[in-house]
Amino acid sequence: MPHSKWRSLLVVVKRALVAPLSLGLLAYGVLWAVLLHSSPLGILGLCGAVAAVAIYVTVKLRDEQFVRDALRDALEREQRARAFRRSFHIEELEVESRIKVKAIVKLQSEIADDVVNSPIDEVAVGLADTVAQTEHLVERALEMARKRRELQHYLNRTDDKAIEHRVEALREKLPGETDSERRSEIEMSLGAKQRELDDYRAIERSSQRILEQLDSIECSFAGLRARLVRIKSTDITEWIAANEELRTELGGLNTSVDTLEQSINEALTSDE
Repeated sequence: MPHSKWRSLLVVVKRALVAPLSLGLLAYGVLWAVLLHSSPLGILGLCGAVAAVAIYVTVKLRDEQFVRDALRDALEREQRARAFRRSFHIEELEVESRIKVKAIVKLQSEIADDVVNSPIDEVAVGLADTVAQTEHLVERALEMARKRRELQHYLNRTDDKAIEHRVEALREKLPGETDSERRSEIEMSLGAKQRELDDYRAIERSSQRILEQLDSIECSFAGLRARLVRIKSTDITEWIAANEELRTELGGLNTSVDTLEQSINEALTSDE
């Protein structure tokens, strides 16, 4: 059984175990065992209570509405906790990234709601892995945005025009220098400043590419959500087809993010 289905099963079982009837039966069984601790009837009463709870849980696992409510409530709790944690990280971002990430988070939440509130019971479980993929992409988007914040912090503190002017000044000075030692010093300074300028440009490009990737994720999520909204049918085959489209596009997005991260890491660690 896939991990997501095991997790869903545990959520439903837990919901059934903490239901008033289950807790009441267990309390009754424990009380019976305590009162009749010197008699075999005490143990039998406790075992009977446990058996009754097991039957109740089994019945609830077959109750589609109970399962739906349990999964929905669990998802809502997770979303609230996640949103609370994310809010701190998002507010730390610079303006452009913050706007993009907030839009991505909102769209992902709407996609998850559309799946949970789908008109057929199989969809909530069947698309659980797909929703998890969108959640994973949100985390990656936030991670990229936090990386961009670091890059922008450097860019905002660095005057690239001053570096360019310094490079040009050293280049102009080099041809007229006849002293070999002094010329060597100028060449070293020129090389250092040129590398600094190249690094600045690489960081600038990386920052822009991250913003473009965030925009791509936002647009893709908007398209995915629109497709889910259009599906009003209770035909499971339509939902399965939509799920395949979601998986394909989300897989492409993850690949794109992988490529971008590798490219940025190479650009920022290059010694050339």
